[in-house]
Amino acid sequence: MVKVKIFGVLRTTIGFGYLEVEGKTVKDVFEEISKIMHQRYLEDKKKTEELKSNPEVKYIKPRNQALEPHMQLNFGDAIVYVNGERCLRKGKKVAQGDEIWLLSPAAGG
Repeated sequence: MVKVKIFGVLRTTIGFGYLEVEGKTVKDVFEEISKIMHQRYLEDKKKTEELKSNPEVKYIKPRNQALEPHMQLNFGDAIVYVNGERCLRKGKKVAQGDEIWLLSPAAGG
């Protein structure tokens, strides 16, 4: 498993900050994260539909638009570090126990 930590606006947009995924390359890791995003979108959608049918529920928090099923997390959406070193190519190989950091490409100031 590869450990993935997500920081900043990217973390807020995606909706989670840490996960472990399988993958041989950074590209594989991004594909796995996209699958998880899609799965969480479907779960959220199902939960929202259940809430809508409950007459006791007066407010439903809007879904996170970043988790729409057509959206994916791509390599260019983040600044990527592998084991503390900047990664500039999505084909970089990763191994069991490696740690990937995904940082937002923009910051406030």
